[in-house]
Amino acid sequence: MSVLTHGRRAVAATAATLAAVLLTAAAGLVAAGSGTAHAGGGAVVLAQGDIDLVPQLADGRLDLRIADRTGNGTVLREPADVVLHVVPEAKESILSPVNPVLGDGLYGWFLNGRHARDVFALTPAWTGLPGARAVEVALDRAQGEGRFALYTFTEEMEWTDQEPVQHLNSEDPGRRSFLLPQGTERFAPTWGFAAEGVHRLTLTVTATLADGSEVSDTETLAVAVGTTDPTRVRPGDGSTPTATPIPTTSSSPTPTPTPTPPPSATPSPSAPAGYVIDDGHIDLAARPGPPGKLAFRIKDGTLQNPRWHDPEDVVIHVRPAAKRRIGEAQAFLGTPGDPVWWLPSSRLDGLVWPGWNTEEFPAAQVKGRISYRLDALQGPGRLAVVNDNSLDSTVLLDSGDGLPDAFEHTAGSHSHSAWAFTKEGVYRTVLTVAATLADGTKVSDTATIAWAVGAVDPTTVRPGPGGGPAAPTTAPPGGTPTTTTSPSSSAPSPGGTDGSTAGDGTGTGIGTNGQAAAAGSAAAGTSGAGSATGGATDGRLASTGAPALLPVGLAAAAVGAGAVAFLAARRRRRAEPPESAH
Repeated sequence: MSVLTHGRRAVAATAATLAAVLLTAAAGLVAAGSGTAHAGGGAVVLAQGDIDLVPQLADGRLDLRIADRTGNGTVLREPADVVLHVVPEAKESILSPVNPVLGDGLYGWFLNGRHARDVFALTPAWTGLPGARAVEVALDRAQGEGRFALYTFTEEMEWTDQEPVQHLNSEDPGRRSFLLPQGTERFAPTWGFAAEGVHRLTLTVTATLADGSEVSDTETLAVAVGTTDPTRVRPGDGSTPTATPIPTTSSSPTPTPTPTPPPSATPSPSAPAGYVIDDGHIDLAARPGPPGKLAFRIKDGTLQNPRWHDPEDVVIHVRPAAKRRIGEAQAFLGTPGDPVWWLPSSRLDGLVWPGWNTEEFPAAQVKGRISYRLDALQGPGRLAVVNDNSLDSTVLLDSGDGLPDAFEHTAGSHSHSAWAFTKEGVYRTVLTVAATLADGTKVSDTATIAWAVGAVDPTTVRPGPGGGPAAPTTAPPGGTPTTTTSPSSSAPSPGGTDGSTAGDGTGTGIGTNGQAAAAGSAAAGTSGAGSATGGATDGRLASTGAPALLPVGLAAAAVGAGAVAFLAARRRRRAEPPESAH
């Protein structure tokens, strides 16, 4: 996913568009079939799409309005009737040049931020008043925990080591007002919030008219930041109770305001819920087992003293905040602009951060490298694992072009890659970790990991195979998953006891089609790649079809000696992903 600039201006609004907005207001008409800005006393929650803060003249008075284009058409709204929601997906790492603007925190919530095009969020802008000599916007008061700032910081400014241009800053008395650009061009600076919670911004807009007279309007704008439920926030200054807010109609998917919905099902008593990991650092690790054996384990680094788990005891939750848009560079995952649940290779607080870890196996104990192989996938969509840093954009694993798929990792090292899931739901990955020991013994271990992706209650998901074999499924971009059997084996996947299809742990059977599953796999076919348990070995691997992939988050650390090497017999190419610190 491409890195965007802070404060990148949207396409300029034409004079005709602005005129249409003003005529609509004067006539008392509202597009999109809505006669009023609110109904039943409820505030309108705006969470995704374009909005403009528009000063306009009416009967010699200045009124600040919100031109809401999040649905079909344009609706002019009173700021006091609206709650803006800065969705959890808008959380980003704070670049060092922005630290003086928002403070010394590691993360912030941004509208029009660096990754604005990658997330389903609001894209607010300001539009000037035609014919006015000047229009000034002043921040009279900012309520809420943490700092608020309005600023411009473009990619070009970052490249040339320029400082952000601050327009408003709640903690800096010298940054309490700015002038809107003259004309009708949309001015779209970045809105930055240093903390989650409810923020109330009291703004005064003053216009100097052509005859030298001044008119002004003061409005308070309510903003729900992060996981704050916007439906519980009173609009304006908060003094007027409201009914449940009514979201505006939108043709695009609307982000879920809460990270996890109520449980949809209860796990069977015979298959208790697994240990849920939904935040922090974890590793899919290869460890020496009993003498002459290899053990595949999950290292849970979210705790002060890391714990080691059997993969089939764990449910990994990819929270709703991982939702992003598919970029042009990731068109192999689906239609650009469609949603994808993306775990970047760099740490982002609030999301699980999966890595690869072979540090327990010193290089002297292994011949060649240690292989990771995706033998089978059950789920509603496609899974891809990629390097998403500026130095390497290799696709390591991709269920969409056939399984098994594998890559090799240097022994005694550690790294991170990005994980992408194309649909919400429950996934089960059958992974084999294999190596050749120094004495020539081939060792491997296979396990099934359960993933709860998006608005799924992870406590309702059975860990491991979920009571049956994991059905190998793949899905074409935007298509329905189809069952695919590994070309080298018809043996059932580990953990399966019969030919029945696997459920999702809730009895819904997500990702299955009623057929018996086969999840055995081929050996990696290179030095250091052993055979899968119960699988044949023929040295074949699925092609990855790896396109160029631009970075989605902050670049991971530089490429190191202990890196991952991508292996595909059909493609015969290698690539090294970066090393990342724990």
